[in-house]
Amino acid sequence: MSFECGIWNLLSDATRKTIRHLEKMGAGQAEGFFLASRTTETSIRNSEIFSENAIEDVGVSFRVATSDSRVGFACTNDVNSEGAILEAGERALAIANLSAPVLGFSLPSKRKIAEVEGLYDKAVLDVGMEDSVDIARRLIQSAESVDKRVTAKGGQVVVSYLKKGVINSLGVDAETPETHVVAYLYGNGSQNDEVTPSCFEGELKRSFSLNPEKIGETMGRTIVTLFNSKQTVSFEGSVVFEPEAVSYQLCNALIGALKGENVVAGGSAWTGKIGEMVGSGNLTVLDDATLKGGFASRNFDDEGYPSQQTPLISKGVLKSFLHSTTTANRLKMENTGNASRFAGGLDMAKSIVGDGYKAKPEVYPSNLVIESGSKTKDELIAEVDKGVLVGSMAGFVQPSSGLISTGLTRAYYVENGELKHPIKGGMLSGIAFDWFKRVEATGNDRKQFFNSLVPSLLVKQVKIIGS
Repeated sequence: MSFECGIWNLLSDATRKTIRHLEKMGAGQAEGFFLASRTTETSIRNSEIFSENAIEDVGVSFRVATSDSRVGFACTNDVNSEGAILEAGERALAIANLSAPVLGFSLPSKRKIAEVEGLYDKAVLDVGMEDSVDIARRLIQSAESVDKRVTAKGGQVVVSYLKKGVINSLGVDAETPETHVVAYLYGNGSQNDEVTPSCFEGELKRSFSLNPEKIGETMGRTIVTLFNSKQTVSFEGSVVFEPEAVSYQLCNALIGALKGENVVAGGSAWTGKIGEMVGSGNLTVLDDATLKGGFASRNFDDEGYPSQQTPLISKGVLKSFLHSTTTANRLKMENTGNASRFAGGLDMAKSIVGDGYKAKPEVYPSNLVIESGSKTKDELIAEVDKGVLVGSMAGFVQPSSGLISTGLTRAYYVENGELKHPIKGGMLSGIAFDWFKRVEATGNDRKQFFNSLVPSLLVKQVKIIGS
């Protein structure tokens, strides 16, 4: 597949022509989003290279609105002729004519787009499957060489190149290439009749500059610390959440409260609270799509709106929500450039490329950043009289209420500022929005995840439920 000429040029030219054609047919607003991607995946299972796959995808979608804001959507991966692309646009207009109005719907108008540094590494195009296989083998070897009790159960090396473009009837006409590289490994340990919980470690980069030995060794050493675990009784204490634990359940609670769509629907716990304290004075959160080399950084969002840095919570005070053009219009607020076709879920390739042209954009963060503090993780632990260090949890948060009830998959009992032993079983229970108000300190160990960049958090007065 050629991204620089041939089919890409046909795709972008045909999208422009289709937009003009839809305007002549009476469309109030029209948008074309087109994407081409190439992703290679090398998978690990039970200490072996399990599979090697190469996935290519190319297509275009159209969102078309009538003058009274009825919206239709259609897509196609038949991009070998202008006729098929034109037909997809006409289908979107036909669907719009049969649809109910979308209150406040709008596409963004043309604005200057600045280039964000570090989003594209041309060298990634030359990375072959043999390079990925080599990284995967080194992941396995480095983990299992730490201790004979460690087993690499699974993982992946994913290398992706994509090029996306957005054109609309209000003057937006933008294209950009991006590269993403991910290596991760998970495993566990076993001795006699004891099997440890699984541990996860990985790197997310924009270039093929991975350190598989560090990934594997870190995972292996963590697994070894989980042997000889003990049960704990229920109590209320302090919790140090490591970055991995913060990136999942706690960030999901933040995202649910900050999404403009949820505010519009009345499903956000922070509706109507702009300017109020929603967290402790130690909590500062922003969305930064301009972060150099950030894994979710971008030149523009999936509507073609320029990327920006958006303060969300400043020392506990709610400053803004996340918005697309439509949610910003509905709430009479500024667009934050957070229209996204991000897929989420457990499919690694889709987590990188997203649903692309196959889905309408939704509101989602780029790099959700929790500001770091000055203390190391050990210094945070030293402040705990009685509590736990949580590396990872199993379970979900209810976005509207913030209710969390999760199993402790990797955790350690802490007493008088010292780690005593790993915990067998156990749970945490509470309301995430209450926890945000009890953040005592943030660590200096911030780590990049798919859509977040977060440090460890020390939270007081958390219910720990014994096993």
